[in-house]
Amino acid sequence: MVKLVKQPEEKKKKIDREFVLKIPKYLVPVLTPFLCFVITDYIWRYKSDGTLTSSPFATIDPLLIFFNLLLFYGFWGLLFSLIGRSNIASFITIAVSFIFGLANYYIMDFRNNPITASDLKALKTAFAVGGTYTYMPTYQIFVIAGFAICLGVLNGLFNFKLPKMKKTYSKILVRIVPAVLSICLMVGVTNFISRQDIRKIIPAFNTTLFTGHIMARDDGLVLCFVSTIQYTNVDKPDDYSNEKAEKILKDNNDDSVWNTSTISKTTPDNKTFNTKTKKANIVAIMNECFSDIGVLGDLKTNIDYMPFTKSLMAGAKDTVSGYFYSSVVAGSTANTEFEFLTGDTMAFLPPGSIPYQQFIDKDTESMASDLVKQNYSTIGTHPYVGYGWNRRNTYPHLGFQQMKFAVDMTGLNQIRVYTDDASYYKYLENNIFYKSNPFFSFNVTMQNHGGYVGTFDNFNVDVHPTNFKNISTDNYLSLIKESDKQLKNLVDYFKTRKEPTILVMFGDHQPNDYVVEPIYNQKGKLTSELEGSDHFERYKVPVIIWANYDIPEDNKLLTSANYMGGMVTKLAGCKTSPYQNFLEKLRAKIPVICSQGFMGTDGKYQDLDELEEYAEEIEDYKILNYYNLFK
Repeated sequence: MVKLVKQPEEKKKKIDREFVLKIPKYLVPVLTPFLCFVITDYIWRYKSDGTLTSSPFATIDPLLIFFNLLLFYGFWGLLFSLIGRSNIASFITIAVSFIFGLANYYIMDFRNNPITASDLKALKTAFAVGGTYTYMPTYQIFVIAGFAICLGVLNGLFNFKLPKMKKTYSKILVRIVPAVLSICLMVGVTNFISRQDIRKIIPAFNTTLFTGHIMARDDGLVLCFVSTIQYTNVDKPDDYSNEKAEKILKDNNDDSVWNTSTISKTTPDNKTFNTKTKKANIVAIMNECFSDIGVLGDLKTNIDYMPFTKSLMAGAKDTVSGYFYSSVVAGSTANTEFEFLTGDTMAFLPPGSIPYQQFIDKDTESMASDLVKQNYSTIGTHPYVGYGWNRRNTYPHLGFQQMKFAVDMTGLNQIRVYTDDASYYKYLENNIFYKSNPFFSFNVTMQNHGGYVGTFDNFNVDVHPTNFKNISTDNYLSLIKESDKQLKNLVDYFKTRKEPTILVMFGDHQPNDYVVEPIYNQKGKLTSELEGSDHFERYKVPVIIWANYDIPEDNKLLTSANYMGGMVTKLAGCKTSPYQNFLEKLRAKIPVICSQGFMGTDGKYQDLDELEEYAEEIEDYKILNYYNLFK
């Protein structure tokens, strides 16, 4: 008779214990990509006051959460396949996820738009100015950082490795094939969500880059980021050819369009410009972040923050003034500069792109190159680093014969940590203006650059809103008051000069959301929720064209930066280019066109999708825009 031997109880417990221990060994690494998604998409949703604006699980459609997770798991899978250790793959994924989310937290705080693929080309400039901002993390960010560290520790305790393979084909099966599959997964998701008809397939997918912060909120930060990769390339317009572009230019060689232009036409109440047979010197001041935020709503202050500017805009003698709509807000300064100088528009270029960084790598027609052909000397200046927005490489391509940056200048002083307008203008007066005639000097100030939080020993804050309190608004308006004062001094200087000179001054964009938020709060609105015409007003900036000789007066100008170079060229008594003539014809039908929308002659905001009613003119503009950049 055979006796059944019972398995010892201790052996059973040992097996059970080993099984239990294997669960976290595999579960922790497998859950890590999901938790990294949580880290990335929670951290940037906290505002600087510590409040959570939204939850990813409340705003992101479940299907889009799935696509976000595919990207996270694809990234982790690629690392694991190549490294062979789950803990190392997890450490890297956790670190990248936290840093990416934290970077977006600050970027959203500065400009209310998420990171896009095009931002990667602007990293050098971002680092250059980034040290001047206040990076004050919230308590919640420390909590998320602690969570990320704990997740890393768990991965250090519970991890697994790929088995070592001696044979080549085994290594390929275990490492190379999974790595390739991971790459295919990420590329496949990116290509799928970049489809033109993605909204029909996934109605919940938000593709509105017009309000990038809402897009990131609805789609998830990583999915939003990879969807912008498609916008780093520019497609040729339909029916494009160099020959067609050249024909359009040839058809616009005649500058008679200016005879009926609102800028230079002669009427009983208007006069034609008169430079006394001499070409006028041209001075352009693109004033960093100069704007009148009072246009956004109810703003009452203890003193006027731009009295001289307002006096010019009230119908001053020999002055054209009004507003233009920028293509950017709170940053990407170089895009306003690009539109003014070239006549091209960001409306036809990828959202988030910086032409100075991405597209201008050869000689490109601009206001500067056109004036060189008319025997002007041309110089571009900026009292900051030359590599900012790639200007040192871009300016020669645009036709600037000389360029000066902070390292080339002397006698500069600072307000806060940036060169002040006073010493910068004095440098220009002593070293740039009238050193040759005629000349075109394009100058970008730095005094009012973002970073309005805090106090400074070398800066007197004397402007305060009386209907709300906000230190950032105080700082910003006080800077604008100083800029206004120095603009008056500059105009007074040109009044003493006998040589005909035309001065155009405009801001590049409005300031960060945290400066203007209280103005919208007065109306029961939030900057993060602005849409349509309300959002469009965030891009409205003053422009003044003043001359020390006779030019027509007009204080109702409403335009965009792409048109302004031609206006100034004409008012200076110079020959306008065929491109500028074309733009002036277009301006008669579409006075405003920028990345954020356009206005017809009725003055009403419209989205760019509604440009079909101007199909022929817009198609020609797209062709010339492409030709100027990529021919």
